[in-house]
Amino acid sequence: MELISLGPQLNQYASLIVLLLLFVDGAIFGLAIKKGITSIILIVIGLVLASFVGLAIPFLSLTVVLNFISGFIASEISHLGPLFLTFPVLWILGLLIGVWKG
Repeated sequence: MELISLGPQLNQYASLIVLLLLFVDGAIFGLAIKKGITSIILIVIGLVLASFVGLAIPFLSLTVVLNFISGFIASEISHLGPLFLTFPVLWILGLLIGVWKG
């Protein structure tokens, strides 16, 4: 069973190319996660500042947003437990480097 089809001259390097692609994929996901977390933090800061000024979005308050975020994170953690252990080590390493350097 072939991992990827590269042609006869590169076929011997297929496993190395797959490992490199897993690392790069993890790094890209890590960068996206870091940018997403930064956006969420800035949204929460904006809601807090708006509440001090007296502005508010109807039917949306800081407690509603924080309850939704905490419920979402708790739900994802319960689903990621066994799945997280099956990810390749290089993907996890790329993810951590992407979050750290992003």
